[in-house]
Amino acid sequence: MEETKKNNENLFELGKTFFENYSQKMIQGENSNVTDNLQLKKDHSIKVASLSKYIAENLDMNREDCELAEIIGLMHDIGRFSQFEKYESFDDLKTVDHAALSLDIIQNEEFFKKIQEKNKLVIISAIGNHNKFAINETNERYLKFCKILRDADKLDILETCITYMKRDGSFSMPSISLNLQNKPILNDAVKKDIEMGKLVQRKDLKTVLDFKIFLLSMVYDINYKISFHYLNQKQLIKNIYETLPKKDEIINIYRQIRLLVENVFVLK
Repeated sequence: MEETKKNNENLFELGKTFFENYSQKMIQGENSNVTDNLQLKKDHSIKVASLSKYIAENLDMNREDCELAEIIGLMHDIGRFSQFEKYESFDDLKTVDHAALSLDIIQNEEFFKKIQEKNKLVIISAIGNHNKFAINETNERYLKFCKILRDADKLDILETCITYMKRDGSFSMPSISLNLQNKPILNDAVKKDIEMGKLVQRKDLKTVLDFKIFLLSMVYDINYKISFHYLNQKQLIKNIYETLPKKDEIINIYRQIRLLVENVFVLK
């Protein structure tokens, strides 16, 4: 048992080394738009790894599973590097499924081939499901890791978006908001989804305002109380709301979201 644990730790370290070498190799180049966006994704992956481990530890998972959650977080967007290098876009609907691409990349690496089969299946399920509208998984163990990754991913997406938001409400890196038009127009499909208490679908996003409402709607797909605690502590919802036009429909959406977040601490 102790030897297996040590082997897993070594493999996870090899995975971290692979990520560092791969990401740095991809970031090198003369196109500053590409290198800046790839650095953004590297930073995001490192933060999602940290948040995944943080959530797993809060759920009282054992050390091996906490480290597994961390390595999943680190690898979940490895496909983003070649995606952006080729298309200069993070829009999966217009380019390629970056989760599937991530799996294609890591499954060919030596560190992954040496991981225990039971953990390989967890990694494949969690990464494969992280960018889907809904999780397609019935295995209870796999599902837990899917939820951890999705929570960690969303938390850092929210935090990153706030960091790169300009005073005029646009983003200093347009790729973050999928290069959408910066217009104060809220698409009816987006409004309908969030008013119904649903995660907004990416295919319906037409403007930066739509994108920000999509960000707010992420609360409907957050799974764990510790994730809500982080969201609340960092005031992520409030910080996004403050960049929105104060129309009645926006104010009502914000109140609805705030009520959900407050109720989590009462009911969960």
